[in-house]
Amino acid sequence: MSLKLRLNLMITALLVLIMALGTMLMVANARQDVRAEVESTAKLALYLLDAEALYYSQLSNPQQLRSFRLKSLSNLRHLRIEFYDHNGTLVDSNSQSANADHEDTPPRWFVSAMGMVSSEWIQSRRMIKVNGRVIGVLVVTPDPSYEIAEVWGDTQDLLVLSALFFLLVNLMVYWAVGHALRPVDTVLAALNELERGNLKARLPDFKLKELARISHKFNLMAHKLETSVERNHRLSQQLIRAQEDERKHLARDLHDEIGQSLTAINADATAIVNSESTNPRIKESAAAIVQVARHVVAIVRDMLEHLRPDTLDKLGLHIALTDLVGNWRQRHPEATIHINIAEDLEELGEFIPITIYRLVQEALTNISRHAKAGSVSLAVQRMGSHLHLVIRDNGCGFEMEKAPTGFGLAGMRERVEGLGGKLDVQSAPGEGTTIMVSIPVINQQELSGE
Repeated sequence: MSLKLRLNLMITALLVLIMALGTMLMVANARQDVRAEVESTAKLALYLLDAEALYYSQLSNPQQLRSFRLKSLSNLRHLRIEFYDHNGTLVDSNSQSANADHEDTPPRWFVSAMGMVSSEWIQSRRMIKVNGRVIGVLVVTPDPSYEIAEVWGDTQDLLVLSALFFLLVNLMVYWAVGHALRPVDTVLAALNELERGNLKARLPDFKLKELARISHKFNLMAHKLETSVERNHRLSQQLIRAQEDERKHLARDLHDEIGQSLTAINADATAIVNSESTNPRIKESAAAIVQVARHVVAIVRDMLEHLRPDTLDKLGLHIALTDLVGNWRQRHPEATIHINIAEDLEELGEFIPITIYRLVQEALTNISRHAKAGSVSLAVQRMGSHLHLVIRDNGCGFEMEKAPTGFGLAGMRERVEGLGGKLDVQSAPGEGTTIMVSIPVINQQELSGE
């Protein structure tokens, strides 16, 4: 549940509670006021009617009885006054005109809430006598309906105002909270940029004090993270370059020392084999030495190829990659590999060619070990200021959330990001794997000056 909705629900519940308590308090006060006013009016009316009845009781002749003219008391809304003759027939009443003015009848639940049940009101009766003879009876019944109607009208107005107030408060809270939380989208966007690897993402200075502190801390954290990552990349590149230099020296030593020694051994053993005066047993031993020397030479050649491909330094990246793919194809004849390697791969500096070569070498090694792919495609193209490498296979793939945690992909990513490039891996179980690399082209002078 969002914060805006939660606050609106809390305010709504609070306003409903306040309205309910206010309505209960208003009804209780109105009930007391109506009862007091009705009882006061009833006492006054009974006092006047008692005086009138006393006057009639002093008459000696019933013919002198004049009408009570109760219809003229129609404005007396709180009482219903009725005059019945000695036969019980209604002769006069003030209720006819009063009912005509009664328009807004409150609902029953409101009348019940007011507690003005008609059975609670006690009728007052006054016998009208003339010369000791009962000629009729006056019945006075309290009638609070008009007061209740007035209270109901006031209550309706209050409910309308409360509803408008409730609506306006909720709208204002919704707008105010939405306006205050609008920078949250900016914060989330900056966090997403960091997640995607954009370490230059920063937050603006927010006007709200609390968010301004968050912005300051976020920018400080992003700056430190960017500095730390750049330092790690530089360190990784230094390690990689030191490793490549060490490989180069080791390859040169293997080629110059061991390679030449093996060549000499092979030549001497071959000369012994070809000699006519040599003992047959010696020739047999020399032939074994020739076989072992050739086998060791092949091993040393493979070691040199892994340590530092001689073709990369002498013939360039295009031929080195073609030779690497050819050797891989010979070792894995069950898989087909399609290559599209551009020929204009000169002036890439010292480290970009070896980085591309190592990436392809590592990718082909992973495909042969894990992918079980039947088809592989390799493309290396130079587009503008970037060099692009794409390697696809139709192997078993893997879940990106459970990507391998070995040094293969991590080392590839370090090599690429150390040169300011990007590496993207896409894979899914049963759908193969795609590795896409983009490296900005840096010339030899710029790279050497770092």
